[in-house]
Amino acid sequence: MNLRLQWNLSFMQARKWLAATLALMLIATSMTGIAYAAEDTVTGIEFDYDASDFNSSTNSLDLKVESDKINVTLFASVSGSTTKKNVTSSATWKSSSASIVKVESGVLTGLGKGTATITATYSGYTVSIKATSDYVYDEVTLRDSKGENDIPSTQEIKLGETLIYRLEGTKGNDDGVNISSEATWSSSNTAAATVVDGTITLVGTGSTTITAKYKGKSDSVVLTVSSPYKSIELNKSGLLELEIGTDDTKLTATVTDKDTLDTDPVTDKAKWTSSSTAIATVDKGSITPVSAGKATITVSYLGVTTSIEVVVRAAYQSIKLTPEKEYHMFLQDGDLPIMAEVLTNQNVSKPVTTEATWTSSNVIVATVNNGVVTPKGVGTTKITASHKGVSRSIEVTVYASINAVKTETKEIDGFISDSAELPKVTATIFDGTETDVSKLVKWTSSDEEIATIKDGKWTAVAIGETVLTGTVQGLKVEAKLTVHVKPLKLIASTKEMSVIIGKETALPSVTVVNEDGEEEDVTKSIKWKTTSDNIVLKAETVKGLEASTVSLTGTYLNKTITVKVRIEEEIVKFVVEPTSLALNPGRSKSIKVTGYYKDGKKISLGSKMNWEVNPDTIASVNGSSVKAIAVGSGKVSGSYQGKKVEIALVVTPKLKSLSVSSKTVSLSPGAAFAITLTANYTTGSPVNATASAIWTSSKPSVATVTDGKITAVSKGTSTIKASFGGKTITIRVSVK
Repeated sequence: MNLRLQWNLSFMQARKWLAATLALMLIATSMTGIAYAAEDTVTGIEFDYDASDFNSSTNSLDLKVESDKINVTLFASVSGSTTKKNVTSSATWKSSSASIVKVESGVLTGLGKGTATITATYSGYTVSIKATSDYVYDEVTLRDSKGENDIPSTQEIKLGETLIYRLEGTKGNDDGVNISSEATWSSSNTAAATVVDGTITLVGTGSTTITAKYKGKSDSVVLTVSSPYKSIELNKSGLLELEIGTDDTKLTATVTDKDTLDTDPVTDKAKWTSSSTAIATVDKGSITPVSAGKATITVSYLGVTTSIEVVVRAAYQSIKLTPEKEYHMFLQDGDLPIMAEVLTNQNVSKPVTTEATWTSSNVIVATVNNGVVTPKGVGTTKITASHKGVSRSIEVTVYASINAVKTETKEIDGFISDSAELPKVTATIFDGTETDVSKLVKWTSSDEEIATIKDGKWTAVAIGETVLTGTVQGLKVEAKLTVHVKPLKLIASTKEMSVIIGKETALPSVTVVNEDGEEEDVTKSIKWKTTSDNIVLKAETVKGLEASTVSLTGTYLNKTITVKVRIEEEIVKFVVEPTSLALNPGRSKSIKVTGYYKDGKKISLGSKMNWEVNPDTIASVNGSSVKAIAVGSGKVSGSYQGKKVEIALVVTPKLKSLSVSSKTVSLSPGAAFAITLTANYTTGSPVNATASAIWTSSKPSVATVTDGKITAVSKGTSTIKASFGGKTITIRVSVK
């Protein structure tokens, strides 16, 4: 009986009353803006379950292990309401013995035999009910297929035999029930045996445990599977060597009975496998060689296995095609015969054109029959010849008819011993489109002493000029080849240059130093380029557009040179410091140059002036630093933006020391004595500096001096001093 039937009608009436009440509450809330929440007051709880799940004799819910579960619902009585509330998922559920009966949110599951008390708690109330769990059968037992005999815990069987088990379930003193089809069967080692509903399929030798389970009960047997045979043998042993293209090789297999030692042929019944069917295949012992390599042929029958190693060799070393490289032809050309030739393992060549298997990868482009290729359409196809394990292919390209041809270049530069691809030739076909026909062109050289042509390349032989002529379908193209002395280095007249915005400036001159040591002015042959759009390149000049620093790259043959270009406003004034230079050999001094733009801004130009010394034997310039080399005079000049400045340069020897003809002089009053002063320089050439020196006397009352001539005046002592070139020397004079 369902315990909820008695209040079903009152529940329907309660729902109508509750709906009306909620509507009134919503209206009141919207008018006052105040929300009220009512809490239920639980006055009791009770279980609800299907009456068929209750056993009145045991006064408990009845469960079977691993059978259907029982659903128990928990309802709570709420104060002021005739409707009971389902609180199953909110309650706390417990089982007094979870190993016998498990409970989760009112769902009861039988796990073992026994009784447990199921308790539900909600809102301070607790209710309980007993639940009894039991197995469907007290015991399940494995028996033979007829159910006459129990199966022992271990059993031995040979491959080839049949075996069927039956599972029976018993309850109390009742007779056993066949539950084989309902049970769950398993094999612990499916490589030995598999099982389906008690029917055993023997797979291979070994041991496995066969288990049958039903509703928490199980039975098992350890099954040992063995072969009825001692061994299996092949009619061949060792290494089996085969050759591609030969007839199949037949193997036979024989087994030996383990007990009687009798033999039995099993070639057609055995299982044959090849470790690599790409090398060799096998069918009922018949081996077919496929391609060169090594494979293992294995035969198995009822638990016994044996193998043999097979080596497949090509009948030939290689195959050669003539022509042997790619081939290019026009659609209207005649057939192309290709010859095939093989080299045997005995190193003997043999023609196999008609014996080989010929294929075309694209029969729309060309077909092939016994080596004869027939063009069918424009495109490329691969023609392949195969014969007894060896194969070779060539690509054949078919072109449409052409109306005109042109070459990508008409002038070529090269050097002696250089070799390069011949120019690309493009043809115009009937519909006006262009196609590359370089592979079809036949080239000649007008002077083979300058350059020769072979295998699609030209090779420079000597310095000079020759005309390369290409011919295709009666149409010709030409390219002039000039063979040069190989250049080593390019030298520009300047590495940096200034360009005034809006004005044209001449490009630098360039000299090439060739491999033979000769120098040549190649200014007119240089090809200049730049990646900047702030400068315009013309034939011989450049024009700056916007203030920036850019690079010009000049190319001559295989050499390049880079010049840095500063694009700027015009400089209207230069200030040079110093305005003249006086140096000793080995000494250096920097030149400072300040440039002033039209807007008054200034820039330091000392290192940007492209300085030169004339003559260059007396000094050198590095950046803005001038270093004296030898005695002499000249000038240092530099230019920027086309404006030139000059600085006088004098290189004088460095004074090392002074010496006099006498260091002491003794005179009588009125007497005179002439002293010679010598200037000693680092150059090693002494100079008489008597007249050039500055002479002084410490006591003119005792002695006077003029240009080295000492005159005694009165008794006493005086020191005569001579100064020259920053150095000084003294003479002691005594007047007695």
